[in-house]
This record gives sequence, C-alpha cells and structure tokens, in this order.
Amino acid sequence: MRGESIMPRVVLHSSKRPYRHVTEKGEEVWICMCGFSETYPICSGRHREFAREAEGKYFLYDQKGNLIQELTEEEVVRLKIKSSRSI
Repeated sequence: MRGESIMPRVVLHSSKRPYRHVTEKGEEVWICMCGFSETYPICSGRHREFAREAEGKYFLYDQKGNLIQELTEEEVVRLKIKSSRSI
C-alpha cells in the first residue's frame, strides 16, 4: 500500500437485505443495502454472511468485511459526531 492513502469512514447500513427494484422493462435488480457486496451497488448475496447479527446492535468491520468489534451506542454517537465535523 505504499503511496496509497486509506480514507477511514463509518457507513451505517440499516438493512440486512437487498432492495428489489423493477426496471421499466420489468427486469429485477437487487440493490445492496448491507454494504458488503462484492459487486456494489448490485447485491452479490453476501448479506447472508451477516444475517445472524443481533438486531439493534452495532458492529465495526474492516474494508474486507471482517468483524473488528461490537460497538456500544455511545461509541456510534461519537463516531457520527467525529465524521460530521470532518465534512
């Protein structure tokens, strides 16, 4: 990664399932809502790996989708405040 910069960011996704969109031609397109699709923004089905996460909990993942830790609500609020200041 020499010469490359990594931009840390927090992305909150509130759904574990894709969004079904029907085009004018009647074709179904599944839009990723979990944020882990290998073909983002199109769903790759990877959300199934995270389907067992507890509802109402917060999890921190690395860029490859590996779980780093569970976050408390206070930590999530702090992250939101920090990210809004950097905009």
